[in-house]
Amino acid sequence: MTMNDIILEQVLEKDIPQLYALQVESFMPLYNKYHDEGSPAIEPMEKLLSRVLLPERQYYFIVKDGLRIGAIGIEDWSSKVNRSVFYISPVFIIPSWQDKGVGCAAMLKALNLHPEATEWYLTTILQEPRNCHFYEKCGFVRTGGSRVINDMLTLVDYALVRL
Repeated sequence: MTMNDIILEQVLEKDIPQLYALQVESFMPLYNKYHDEGSPAIEPMEKLLSRVLLPERQYYFIVKDGLRIGAIGIEDWSSKVNRSVFYISPVFIIPSWQDKGVGCAAMLKALNLHPEATEWYLTTILQEPRNCHFYEKCGFVRTGGSRVINDMLTLVDYALVRL
């Protein structure tokens, strides 16, 4: 799959119900496995809406063959840290489209939205080797930061630095 096979389409306020449905479908298997009470699978739609409407944050649908199959959120941290830094959260693809190369193409396309970025950060689940492998394949490396959420779930931090 190439970047040309994927479209990133900006999420508008009117799109929130569809974004929410995709988020729940994508994260519910992880919630069922880890029972993380902070999971995007169980957050209220209002919380998602508040994040989408933040001026420093943009959400994009991941579109393949005309279908919205996931999304990626990008937050601009540059004004907070006085350098060109972005944070990616969340990234998700509905289960029926996972493991088909969509994620890597979407991630590369997302990174290209901000060629000025010198640093990118994200967090993922340590106990999900596929997630860790995916981000490492996209060029991210573990920073060493981590947070234990519960006895089954630890979040680990990743960075991609471009100088």
